[in-house]
Formats: sequence, structure tokens, C-alpha cells
Amino acid sequence: TVFTMLSIFAPALLSWRAVPAVPHRALPAAAPRAAVAAASTAEDLKARLVTSCEAFKAAQEEQWAADAAAGAEGPTSPLQAEEIANIDVSASSVALAALRNATVDLIEELAESNPTAAPFDGWRTPGGESPLTGRWKLLFTTGADATFRPSKDKGSATTYQEIDGEKGYFVNCVDFDAPDSKLRGFRVVVKGKALSDNEVQLYFRRVKLLRRSRWLRALVLPLPPSWLLRALARRASRGKAELSDRGAGFTMLYLDDTLRCHLTFDGQYFVQQRI
Repeated sequence: TVFTMLSIFAPALLSWRAVPAVPHRALPAAAPRAAVAAASTAEDLKARLVTSCEAFKAAQEEQWAADAAAGAEGPTSPLQAEEIANIDVSASSVALAALRNATVDLIEELAESNPTAAPFDGWRTPGGESPLTGRWKLLFTTGADATFRPSKDKGSATTYQEIDGEKGYFVNCVDFDAPDSKLRGFRVVVKGKALSDNEVQLYFRRVKLLRRSRWLRALVLPLPPSWLLRALARRASRGKAELSDRGAGFTMLYLDDTLRCHLTFDGQYFVQQRI
């Protein structure tokens, strides 16, 4: 039913004054050197974070393969992520939990060097230039509702997000690579309302199913109000979900030209890279 499909989507910041009488004229140059050192540290942290994200993904895929070999059941719905709502993907594996914690530590450390104090500057502003606008691929998440296991009928999933900062919309995109799958992907359209310079509230509007069909290649389903979606998520998770009273939304922890990290109101981490 439509509500069965809808339940699947419930759930992604010194001033100084030189004194002429004091020697050591090289002192003013310390600031640029410090800036260079800080930039170098941030770049090193970014590289380590990306490596950690890749290690987590590789371990996750190994776990999935082991589960499949042991006869574990795959997704029962073409739109189903690994789990529903706010559930941590690393809960079932000690190795995954260790890699998850190491990645989260790097996210938090990198956040201290966030170069963008107001990531939502220009958001939903006609003619505004939002630094978020563009396409971002998912590198890492602790949230199971954005994690897709490979399946026999759909193959592997590619997950990314398209953002229109001027209009204030996020579009969560999932593409499946199995050439014979009736469903080649789907799009979830989400409206974002900035709450502050670094926080946004999310409202899920509709889902667009992309089909391999001669006659009906796309099917658009409007989504019910966010409060109902979250209620469905709580029910579908059978008590496993821990959903924030703040609703759907996130705090931006880090944003530069190529990488962004955020923490959802439900406590899940995401790392995305511009493509």
C-alpha cells in the first residue's frame, strides 16, 4: 500500500596591535604561519576522514556479504533501506562500531576547524548564492534509514543529494544498477527551513519513483505531514527508533567547497562530498 511505502521514508560553525618599541619584528608574520598550519591540519583531517569513511563502507559491505552467505533475508521492499527510522547501522557489529566511532571522532575534530560560520547564508533567498547548492554524494552515515543493502533484483544502490539553495530544497537520490530491475531509482523531495545560521528543519514533500517502463516511467506520490511520517517511523521500527522531539532536521558541523558534515536532530552523522 501507499502507506507501507511511505513508512519506509521516515526516517542528513584576534586582533592584535604591534608595539614599535618591542623587538622581534617577525611577530606579525606569526598569524599567516598559524593560518597556514591550521589549513594544513584541516586538510590532513579531511583526508583522514575520507579514508575512514571508505574503511567503514568496505567493512559494511563485507558484513552484508557475510550476512547473505549465512542466509539472511534481504530487503522486502524495493524502497527499503537497511532499517527504518533512527537506528544506528553499526549496532550489530563490533568491528563496524569501532570504525563508526573512529569516523565520528574525526568528524567532531574537523568541525572545530569549520571555515563556514553561516552555511545557510543565502538559503531560500531569490538570487542568493547558497554555499550548499550542488550535488553531493554520500560517503558515510550512521543512520540506517539512508543505508541500502545490495539485492538480487535491484543490484547496488548509489546514493547522493541535489540541493537548490535558492529555492530551499534537498532532493535525496537513490539509483539502482541492476539493468533488469523494474525500479531504476527514486527521488525524495524535502523542503528545508533555516532555523539559524547552522540549523535547518526538514519537511518531506513527495517521492518520485523512476521506473523502467514504456508507458509510466515516473510515479509521484505526495507525502503526508512530517509528524505523521515520524509516527509511522516509530511504529515501523517496533520501538527501536529514538526520534528527537525537534522533528526532522540537522546541524551543519563542517562545510567547505568540497566536503560537508552534519548531525541530525535524531543524533545521526552524515559526511557528503561534492561531485
